[in-house]
Amino acid sequence: MLAAERGAARNTLAAYAADLADFARFAAARGLALHQADGPALSGYLASLAAQGLAARTSARRLSTLRQFHQFLAREGVRSDDPTELLDAPKLPRLLPRALSEAEVTALIEAAAGLPGGRGPVAAAAVELLYCSGLRASELVTLPAAALRPGAGEAPLIAVRGKGGKERLVPV
Repeated sequence: MLAAERGAARNTLAAYAADLADFARFAAARGLALHQADGPALSGYLASLAAQGLAARTSARRLSTLRQFHQFLAREGVRSDDPTELLDAPKLPRLLPRALSEAEVTALIEAAAGLPGGRGPVAAAAVELLYCSGLRASELVTLPAAALRPGAGEAPLIAVRGKGGKERLVPV
């Protein structure tokens, strides 16, 4: 459903599969099938994640996976309820990304340019493209050569397929 209806990316699908497999092991150890989990089992799972020392962001993502899974089961008539409705998400710290200094960016570009055997210029161009365009690293590594669109009297553009398969044009 995530792939077909929501166009979820391969990495998202893999993360959800891993999250569900982890919870399935937890539930099986308590004699429950994955689709039979109740509120106390789900609460216990979240508590076990915290006890393992996992970050609040990881627990929140796993809870999101479980919520979407149980909402799907309810929509499909597999369950008559959604046991995740009453669960509270972990409190997430509000962290802003730290911008790199000009010296750090220069050092990254120079280090990339110094890679051996013809890889240097490509790596330096990739780092410069990340820096000037704001692309995600995952978007950059999946960027086809045909993505570059020459601009008419303007800066060239790159057609980027982002999250959810949506395309956007990014000036370079």
